Amino acid sequence: MDALESNLAQRASVYNDAAKKFSFLTKLDATEEEICEEVNALSQTYPEDVDMNLVGELKHFHQYVRHSQSHEHDNLTHQDLYQVIFNDHVQSAFPNVEAILRMFLCMMIANCHGERSFSQLKRIKNEFRTTMSQDKLCSLSLMCIESDKLRSLSFDDIISDFALAKTRRKVL
Repeated sequence: MDALESNLAQRASVYNDAAKKFSFLTKLDATEEEICEEVNALSQTYPEDVDMNLVGELKHFHQYVRHSQSHEHDNLTHQDLYQVIFNDHVQSAFPNVEAILRMFLCMMIANCHGERSFSQLKRIKNEFRTTMSQDKLCSLSLMCIESDKLRSLSFDDIISDFALAKTRRKVL
């Protein structure tokens, strides 16, 4: 139980740090100097992804949101801002803002997806399947992890393809 608590506390700390790094995106009343400081700090962590044009672009985006969402711009979240970009079709006007918002919104999901994969693998590889070959284990875990895609497949097509492959036998 102590290990669980420490792991949860560590994850919460990491998530809070990430949220702090991207929190300036939702501060619509931030000055250009504040935005510049935050963008510089973010570019230290993500030098490949953060363009310094983000400062001016974010300033214009904040003005756009204040004017387009005049009645409800007080408590907008990152997801709300991302929805504004897509609902108003302004991705090409604010490409860096859109990329940074997308990066933030995908961070937690990407982490959970990887952890879910290992959790599924632990469930599959139990004491009854310790003799399973690596190839079968990989295939089974892939099927388990991507079960939503697997459920959407049409097995009729797969069965007919299999039947066609078996009809190549020579008739005696």
